Amino acid sequence: MREKVFAYLEQWNMIRSGMKILVGFSGGADSTALLQLLWEYGQAHGAGITAVHVNHGIRGREADRDQSFCEVFCMERGIPFQAFFMDVPSIAGLEGISTEEAGRKARYVVFERYLREGKADRAALAHHQNDQAETMLFHMMRGTGLRGLRGMKPVRIPYIRPLLCVTRPEIESWLVREGISWMEDTTNQELQYTRNQIRHRVLAPMVQICPESAAHMAKTAGRLLEIEDYMEQELKKVWADCVRQEKDIYRILLKPFLALHPAMKKLLAMRCLECLLGSRRNLEAVHAEQICMLARGRRGSRVMLPGDGCAVLGYGELILKQGYGEKISEEPVYCAPGGEYLYMGENFRFTLENREKDKEIPVNRYTKWFDYDKIKHNVALRARQPGDYLELTGGAHKKLKDYLIDCKIPREERDRCILLADGRHILWVVGMRISEGYKVTEQTRRILKVQKLGDGGTKDGKTSY
Repeated sequence: MREKVFAYLEQWNMIRSGMKILVGFSGGADSTALLQLLWEYGQAHGAGITAVHVNHGIRGREADRDQSFCEVFCMERGIPFQAFFMDVPSIAGLEGISTEEAGRKARYVVFERYLREGKADRAALAHHQNDQAETMLFHMMRGTGLRGLRGMKPVRIPYIRPLLCVTRPEIESWLVREGISWMEDTTNQELQYTRNQIRHRVLAPMVQICPESAAHMAKTAGRLLEIEDYMEQELKKVWADCVRQEKDIYRILLKPFLALHPAMKKLLAMRCLECLLGSRRNLEAVHAEQICMLARGRRGSRVMLPGDGCAVLGYGELILKQGYGEKISEEPVYCAPGGEYLYMGENFRFTLENREKDKEIPVNRYTKWFDYDKIKHNVALRARQPGDYLELTGGAHKKLKDYLIDCKIPREERDRCILLADGRHILWVVGMRISEGYKVTEQTRRILKVQKLGDGGTKDGKTSY
């Protein structure tokens, strides 16, 4: 087994000379074998090995026994060792999670601390092929995609899993041959934990039918990892064509998206969700499928997603965002000539000028000129309100809502439009058109010039509105 693990370390380039490797050491068979093998490999290849033990505060004297075993094991070999106590039951209660999950989080807190402080370059975990099989079965039961089916990666920097090339029976047989003892955790037999149920009630019967079940599933995981790597390369190619990101909103363009193979559609949808929510936690294959179905649905349809996420079918795009709708909390900002005002993160400058005869009014998307004497109230920068309207050529009025619909502005975006308003009459939908009722004419005496700074508003160009 020693040769197999060492070859696996080199195949995946897990450890290089001069590296500091942190090993999670519980005292069980798996972590004992891992620490022994990495200690030997480190001595031969110039890598430093440190062991950390996390006492979960669950098993009382048994936990203290395991900690003492780990201390002695490391002391006999001259391996730097440190133990940490983490009150896992309290963590589970505070966060509303299982003690199994809380224990995992506690261990990673310790690993991350070492990595963050530069005390380790990589952290080695003792997962083996039986763990891989359990992981694959767990994901299959929940419903998963390619990533879930391929299980754990041998290398996910800064974490490495050198024992994914061997089974649990191989590990125990090797320890016996080497005369190395280990500690048994009695909670591994308790069926209240999901992992233990899968191990004893699902995987064990499979091994009885086919003794090589875990090894075969591990090989399948390796093949699926190759396929996933290829799909990731293809995803990078289509991402640029299909996805646009604006702050915390992801837009999937429908035309190129619908042309993709179904497998790539689901992969792209899942990746967008992962980026939106910040992790894959609580995401399942069904959520990607929902987005793919939504793409062929009715405009304005939506699906609710985990983590307060929401997907909406807009005009030629799928919009993925947090929350059900866009809420504008900013109060209107009343503006006067000679001032600069901030609204929704944008700066505006207001200037009053006399109308110069025979001077042509420039056309610029982010600078607009209005007949100041036609303004009836105090102008305000604000979001839309019921009853808002624009005046069109010929004096006809058009509801602002209808205008935005005609311009194919998604419902999710309409409340984010910045408006310059005179009462309910909209002078300017910023970045779009102005009302005909306020346009400068030959009869205009005074002009209100409004500039949106930072978007070319300080330069009068020929961009049409």
